[in-house]
Amino acid sequence: MLLLEAVKRGYDYVDVEYQSGFMDVMVEKSGSGLILSYHDLEGTPQNLAALYEGMCGKGADIVKIAVTPQSIADVGRLLEFASRTARSGGKPLVPVALGPLGVVTRILGGRYDAPFTYGSAASGAEAAPGQLPASQLADLYRVRQITPKTKVYGVLGSNVVRSLSPFLHNRAFEARGVDAVYVPLQAEALRPFVEALPALDLAGFSITRPYKVDILDHLQEVDEEAALCGSVNTVVVHDGLLRGSTTDGFGVLTPLKKRLELRGKNVVIVGAGGAARAAALALTRKGAAVTVLARDADKAAFVGAAVGCVYGPLESLDSVAWDVLINATPLGTAGLAADETPVPARLHRAGSVVLDMVYDPLDTRLLREAQAAGCTIIDGLEMLLAQAAVQFETWTGLEAPLDVMKSTALFLAQEQES
Repeated sequence: MLLLEAVKRGYDYVDVEYQSGFMDVMVEKSGSGLILSYHDLEGTPQNLAALYEGMCGKGADIVKIAVTPQSIADVGRLLEFASRTARSGGKPLVPVALGPLGVVTRILGGRYDAPFTYGSAASGAEAAPGQLPASQLADLYRVRQITPKTKVYGVLGSNVVRSLSPFLHNRAFEARGVDAVYVPLQAEALRPFVEALPALDLAGFSITRPYKVDILDHLQEVDEEAALCGSVNTVVVHDGLLRGSTTDGFGVLTPLKKRLELRGKNVVIVGAGGAARAAALALTRKGAAVTVLARDADKAAFVGAAVGCVYGPLESLDSVAWDVLINATPLGTAGLAADETPVPARLHRAGSVVLDMVYDPLDTRLLREAQAAGCTIIDGLEMLLAQAAVQFETWTGLEAPLDVMKSTALFLAQEQES
C-alpha cells in the first residue's frame, strides 16, 4: 500500500524488492523511476548477468544488486560485472557488496555510471552492514565527482575499516586537484585480493598488516630498500605491473630525528613484521645500534640476518639498553589488544624516547606508562603522516600538501580524544 501510494503521489523513485512479487507496483512505476532491488544476504549469485537481465525484463529503470561477499574475490566479480554493464549501455546498475569487504563498492559507483549510492544518516545509524555516513561519502570520498576516469588508490589489509589513511590521502588529493580517490580495501587473504585486482583497476595501493611481507611474491618489481628488508607498504600499478617500495622507514625516521641525533644511539624495536623490518633497516643506515626483539625468535633472527642488526627473544628486553624504544607490534590496537603493552611499566627508562606505531587509539597503554616514567613519547599518527606523505608523492609525482595532511591528522587526533 505504501509503495502504490508513492507511485500515485508521483515520487521520483520507488524502490521495489525484486523477489517481493509486487507486480502491480512494478507495472505502475515502470518507465518513470522504478528501482528494482535484489538482496542476497548469504552470498553472491553465480550468474549476475541472468539476474540483471531478469530484473530489466520486469521493467526496471534502475537495477540495484546487493550481495554478501564471502571474499574480496566476490567483490571483484561484482565490480567486473558492473563495468561490463556500464560499457554495454544497459539500464543503470547500482552494485553493492554488503559488510566490510564491500565498503569500496559504496564509494566507486560513479565508475560504473551508477546514479546513486547508499549511505547512513549518521555514524551509528547504518541501515545495512558496511554503510558509511552520507556526509562522509560526499565530503571525504567526493563520490559525486567519481567517474570512469578517476584513479583509485586504497589501503589493503585484513582490518582497514577504521584506517585513518583515507582521511589523509583524500584530503591531499583534493588539495592538489588530483582526480583520484583512496578507499579501504579489506581482504580476508592475499590471494583473493590478487584475483580481484583486474576488476578493482587500481592505480596503486598501501599495504598494512598482515600483508606487507607476503605481497612480495606477487610483485614484478621491488626497490632496493624494500627488497633488503623484505617488506612493502606501497605499490604502484603501471600497465598491469606491480612495483613495490616501502615508506615505513621514512615514517619512523622523520619523527625521531626531530627529537634526537640517531647516530650511535641504541634502538630497540619490539616486533619483527614488515614495519619493524623497514624501521630496522632505515635506523641501521642512519648509524643507530638496532636490536630487534620478538616473541617469534625465528622472525627476529630473519630480520637480524637481513638487516645486519642484533636480535633476540622478547624475554630478553629487561637486559637490553636503549635510548629509543619502538613498538612495531599490534598490541594496544583498539578492538584487538587495546589494554595490552609489549613493555612492562617497570622497564621504562626516564629520558628515553618511546615511539608506538599503533595510532588507533593514539593514547595507548604503552605511551601512558612511558610518559609516567619520564620518557618522551611519539604516537603512531606522526609515523602515519610521515610515511603517507611519501606515498602520495610516489603515486602522483606531486609534492605532498603537508599543511593539509597535518591539519587533518590533528583533527583526527582531537576526534579520538573526544
